[in-house]
Amino acid sequence: MKATKRILSIFFIIITVTVAVIYFYTKFTLPNYKSNYKVLGINSKIKIYRDQFAIPHIYAQNQDDLAFGMGFVMAQDRLWQMDLFRRVATGKLSEIFGERTLEADRFAKIMGFQRNSVSAIQTFSSKEMSYLKAFVQGINNYIQSCANELPLEFTVLSYKPTPFTIEEIIALSNFQAYASNHNWKYEMMRSQAIDELGEKKGREFVPALTFNGPFMTKPNFHKANEGTPSNRNFSNISTFQKEIKRITDKAILQADSIINQLTGIQANEVHSNFWLVSGKRSESGKAILANDYHMPLLLPSLWYEVHLVSPEIDAIGITLPGYPTIVAGHNQHIAWGATTSGVDTQDLVFEKLNPNNSNEYLYNNIYYPFEIIEDSINYKSDNGLQTEKISIKISRNGPIINSLTRDLVSKGNPVSFRSIKNATEGQLTFCMNLYKAKNWMEFKEILSYVKTPIWNWGFADKNGNIGYKLNGEIPIRLEGYGLEPIPGWTDEYDWNGTIPFEELPEIYNPKIGFIVSANNEIVDEKYKYLLFGSNFQLPYRAIRIAELLEKKGKINQEDMKIIQSDIYSEYGLKLAQIILETNSDKQDEKIKLSKLSSYLQSWDGITHTESVATTIVQEFMVTLLKNTFANKVSKDLYGQFIKFGNLNYAASVLLLKLNDESQNKWFDNPNSEVIESKNQTIIKSLIEVYDSLTLELGEDLNDWKWGEIHRVEFKHQMGNIAPFKWFWNTTSKGYSGDLSTINPGTFTNIHNKPYHVNLGASMRHIIDFGNTDNSNLIITTGQSGRWLSPYYKDQENLWYNHKYIKVNTNKDILKNVVIGITVLEPLVE
Repeated sequence: MKATKRILSIFFIIITVTVAVIYFYTKFTLPNYKSNYKVLGINSKIKIYRDQFAIPHIYAQNQDDLAFGMGFVMAQDRLWQMDLFRRVATGKLSEIFGERTLEADRFAKIMGFQRNSVSAIQTFSSKEMSYLKAFVQGINNYIQSCANELPLEFTVLSYKPTPFTIEEIIALSNFQAYASNHNWKYEMMRSQAIDELGEKKGREFVPALTFNGPFMTKPNFHKANEGTPSNRNFSNISTFQKEIKRITDKAILQADSIINQLTGIQANEVHSNFWLVSGKRSESGKAILANDYHMPLLLPSLWYEVHLVSPEIDAIGITLPGYPTIVAGHNQHIAWGATTSGVDTQDLVFEKLNPNNSNEYLYNNIYYPFEIIEDSINYKSDNGLQTEKISIKISRNGPIINSLTRDLVSKGNPVSFRSIKNATEGQLTFCMNLYKAKNWMEFKEILSYVKTPIWNWGFADKNGNIGYKLNGEIPIRLEGYGLEPIPGWTDEYDWNGTIPFEELPEIYNPKIGFIVSANNEIVDEKYKYLLFGSNFQLPYRAIRIAELLEKKGKINQEDMKIIQSDIYSEYGLKLAQIILETNSDKQDEKIKLSKLSSYLQSWDGITHTESVATTIVQEFMVTLLKNTFANKVSKDLYGQFIKFGNLNYAASVLLLKLNDESQNKWFDNPNSEVIESKNQTIIKSLIEVYDSLTLELGEDLNDWKWGEIHRVEFKHQMGNIAPFKWFWNTTSKGYSGDLSTINPGTFTNIHNKPYHVNLGASMRHIIDFGNTDNSNLIITTGQSGRWLSPYYKDQENLWYNHKYIKVNTNKDILKNVVIGITVLEPLVE
């Protein structure tokens, strides 16, 4: 007994000492915001004011020095996160994480995020190169000057950051351009569904959806069946199906999953909102913009807040760690924001090999040689740093992605990844000039340079004008809709140029006085070109925003805040109605159904944390998805179905099946001896809901509160490892909303309760040009990625409670809240 106590005491002492050492080391290495530095690479003095939330307000005499200052402060606050992101893009994760991330590194090398940055750099002007050089110098100057205050993560993982390069910064942009599109996942999933279920049923399982509006470009036009999901017709590309030997390449999905686990980022649908109110509809008589990006909820936050000021520039907003410009924000003349469009700029292409030479592929009856690139990946092991050689093959369509398996052709046809060439071209031109843009015409002109990502852009200006424009290079396909993998040995499925920028959809000052974008459909069937991916998002956010705006007379900034926090679920009400209409002849089932229904009869659709009705409806969705689809396809395919689109796509398909009587066969369980009807499967699911929630939350239905099983917690990338998981993560809290609410609470792991919200409003931005000194901004956690920094999670409670930071660009007001000033002065050699 005494020995046991002695061992426990020693263990406790060791833990206490370890935690104390980590604590004091971390405190010692926090960056100093009150300091002066002599640095190389700047033209004149840079002053950086940190406000009460440690947001840097950078004052410089020219744009290059602003870039230098931006690189410096970003490294101060987020250096390890920046290093992690660049390792994702350049295929260097395994240098610090070992063999478990090799798939992710192979993927980055094969996709060529860094390789393609070389050709992208050749398109930059001397002014753009000078700006990028200054940004990189700012990062590297911090690494060199402040080597004694590097983040704790470098010490824990036993490595030091190497200097950043321009190529790496552009590689990160290439990765972001890839991650903003996701259609390849649906092509792969649809291809696997056809393999498992046959062509007809496979396409029914992964349908191309339309919701019949609302359409962004027609705010006054509403179809009678608006918001109702239905099928789009497929192109007939089945004639070549028997000619190929398929391979469903799990390696690319595994790589994507690893990247997501480490960084929270993956190629997936991200949801966002913006809405714009013109001066005619606002109380101030000026335009108002509201924008929120529904992206991964990370710790540190995905976003970084920054204010840039020079004689020509005065812009504030958010950017990504490692990205050299502001992504969304405002200057003194205009405000801008964006949502993802869902437009497809990717194709998976099956290639045919020369049977006599596996280094050649067929195109229009001629065999062409693959471009072959030899590369390598360094990875950490018990025996020190090891090297893996990889051979990358590239056809005219793009890199061969099933070479991730290191078994290129023996199991099936090679699959190439076709995407926009030089995808990041024009991004820097756009962002550098955006700081200075003053009106709609200037905004459109600089937007025309951007190839990808294909986003819906919202615009508002100080004169009361509002506008919307779709940007980017959108391919015109000779055949097909890009919904399934296509044959690469013929020119029938080639891309025939891109849609001219002048013909891309736009709106300017619509009569209704507002514009809404919530990942809803952009144009109807009358538009001359195809703007289509696998699906758009559930349209209920767009419908709800428009309804709330229409109800108001004149709109003010407070109204915009209320709308951003709205948690009304039209989707939930549709499921609730189905439950209320369900009856059973069995007495025991009837009792349980009656108890469930009693909480839904007067439910108003508000998904707050105390709502029992929300719990019932959401659990019903999860259970009915399982009972409708999981028994018909492989576990792997069902997992893709749930995760792709962050559950939104699966929820849309489920609603389609529930509404369309011709789809009733989907509710039969093929593994049972009887044929189940839709009603029987719904009853079975509801009884399972009742029993599952009773087991989880108890027999008193009043305790079935949504916040009990719907939680949000911000986890550091290393937050699953002891001892860091005890203090690096935030506290788990009940969270409101669902996948279809304006303020969303989306979860994708439906197999374990509580459901953890992994995607939501990662930032919120509101500006009324009637009072620019009262503009609002908030991110999820804080500016700093440093544990123990006062700014590590000081914005979390504000974000959680739908509060905002009041940000302004008035230097006199700023001086009253400054917590530190950093001065960078030129070092004369």
